[in-house]
Amino acid sequence: MKATFDHRDGALLRVLEVDGTTYGSTVPSSDAVVDPLGTWWRNYFTGIPPEPVNQAGTAIRTAEMFCGPGGFALGAKQACRELGYKYQSRFAIDSDAEATKVYDLNHDTEYLSAASVTTLVDYKIKGSRAEARMAYPPEIVDERLIEMVGEIDLLLAGPPCQGHSNLNNHTRRSDSRNELYLTVPAVAIAAQIPLVVIENVTAVVHDHSGVVETTKELLSQAGYQLTDGVIKADKLGWPQTRGRYFLVARKGSAPIPLKEVTAALAESEAKSVCWAIDDLAGLKRDHEMNRRPKMSPENMERVSWLHDKGKFNLPDELRPNCHKDGNHTYGAVYGRMKPDEPAPTLTTGFLTPGRGRFIHPREPRMLTPREAARLQGFPDTYRWRIPEQEPPPSSLLTKWIGDAVPMPLGHAAVLSALGPGPPR
Repeated sequence: MKATFDHRDGALLRVLEVDGTTYGSTVPSSDAVVDPLGTWWRNYFTGIPPEPVNQAGTAIRTAEMFCGPGGFALGAKQACRELGYKYQSRFAIDSDAEATKVYDLNHDTEYLSAASVTTLVDYKIKGSRAEARMAYPPEIVDERLIEMVGEIDLLLAGPPCQGHSNLNNHTRRSDSRNELYLTVPAVAIAAQIPLVVIENVTAVVHDHSGVVETTKELLSQAGYQLTDGVIKADKLGWPQTRGRYFLVARKGSAPIPLKEVTAALAESEAKSVCWAIDDLAGLKRDHEMNRRPKMSPENMERVSWLHDKGKFNLPDELRPNCHKDGNHTYGAVYGRMKPDEPAPTLTTGFLTPGRGRFIHPREPRMLTPREAARLQGFPDTYRWRIPEQEPPPSSLLTKWIGDAVPMPLGHAAVLSALGPGPPR
């Protein structure tokens, strides 16, 4: 696979060469481009999607489990556009009912569900890892999804990651939520979906019950060919260091190896956090996406000290009492972002100085939801609304944005799945 840029007739052209097939898509550009990838993403940030040079006319019919507000779908949609396919969202499910409404508002989904994914399919697995077997053929039991069996091309899934995260010191590796991962191969097999892309935190491969190995075995037995690995956003040039583990499965032909995709998209240097958010300075604070959280006097003093002193790490004497003896491993907590480096991995705590290195690099404040959303790959045109309700509270925005999959990661993984051509 190769990815190159060219400038033609007032447009920036991105060319993808995959297995002997060439795909082209363009975004507006008036002059010769010094930073083509930056120009490409600038258009994306402002809501200008690429236009395929040759529209295939084929619609990629998608379903998503654990969909959240739709970050993973953005990467899939971007990949479809660059390959000349239409994107059709047929089904999405998440137990967060408000998140599914945001998802629908942005992706126009045919069927939404706020039920548990366990209500979709009847299945039973015997054994684990290399010994895993389906006790009987899995069967879709959701009435609406039954109608779509054999009519979905791509399944996206981001099972709950809290049970796998290294930040979870209580039930890590043995959390019962980890078993939800296994509903994904069951649904894929039962609904006869030829393309599957699963994402999770990098630590998922160390799960106590071996959910990744079990999933690989079940999919392989069902005729899927696999590729997997960790994709890091900053290695693709994106202004955040976030990494995620992806498992890509395809029937009929093998997916493009993830290493090949990431090598083609690799950049020698990542964009900085200020490259991504500097133009947002000065936006009206009364808009919910530009809200700035109130801080305690103690935290305001800490944030101001970092900026007044030109420092990025808070000394122990200015930290809470539990940190003052130096006996802690949270060096990034109460940290200020470095303006010339990519942002660290964002979490749901990006509005709170005590949750990570989330202090704005140039101003004595925290990131706004809009700035965090950009760093997570959401364009400014994304609609963070729950129809017929007030704007969502900060608690929901931080959850949705902080847990999202940055667009370039989903984009790369879906290119792996779709690169060999449409599944039908």
